Amino acid sequence: MLTSSKITAPPPPVVMVRDMDFAYGGSRALTDINVSFERHRVTALIGPSGCGKSTLLRCINRMNDRVPGARVTKGEILVKGKNVHDDDVDLTQLRKQVGMVFQKSSPFPKSIYENVAYGLRTHGEKTPDILDDAVERALRSAALWEELKDRLKQNALSLSGGQQQRLCIARAIATQPDVLLMDEPCSALDPIATLKIEELIHQLAHDYTVIIVTHNMQQAVRVSDFTGFLHLGKLIEYRPTEEMFTHPREKLTSSYLRGTFS
Repeated sequence: MLTSSKITAPPPPVVMVRDMDFAYGGSRALTDINVSFERHRVTALIGPSGCGKSTLLRCINRMNDRVPGARVTKGEILVKGKNVHDDDVDLTQLRKQVGMVFQKSSPFPKSIYENVAYGLRTHGEKTPDILDDAVERALRSAALWEELKDRLKQNALSLSGGQQQRLCIARAIATQPDVLLMDEPCSALDPIATLKIEELIHQLAHDYTVIIVTHNMQQAVRVSDFTGFLHLGKLIEYRPTEEMFTHPREKLTSSYLRGTFS
């Protein structure tokens, strides 16, 4: 007797950008952006300087709100089905849900422990045991626990550049976000520290949806499942990384990847 098996639909994307235009004052920075970021996948955004990569990244958790005159002029951004520009969206909660790691490591001039616990304290957590567990979990996830477990009271600014950046990652994931945004997280690091961050990105994808801006195309190949190529504020191509780099569909993408782009 034949039995029918149920076909399980794939989960919806964690982040969806639909028909979005974005402007700084009267200058349009992004035009008609349509892209989805899948759960537990790493997506790399590549393209020349000024093409809109970081602007797109910062739209997702509304970091661009800090820039006077910056605004979405058309379309919408959905995080787990919720438009981030709805009137009832709390920015603090949004940035808890969508963590961010910046280009330059930026630990606070506090202890290692307090750096990691900062987000939790901001959201009102005061229970010592919960804070202790969260700090350990985040440092383990950032591959720092064994290095720093006996130095938690030490000032974070005393750490090496690579350790500081991994500490910033630990701080971003301590609140257990759904999405982790990374804006050129390795640009200021040496090759050994860069390798550690890249290995960490692979591990983080088991728990988070990771979106990374990078100028390093080899890094995009090494760490990402999907790649989006932007040029002059437009998303030219978005595909699985291996397909993008071996068989780009668009001439502009091919030119950029070959290094003949001008």
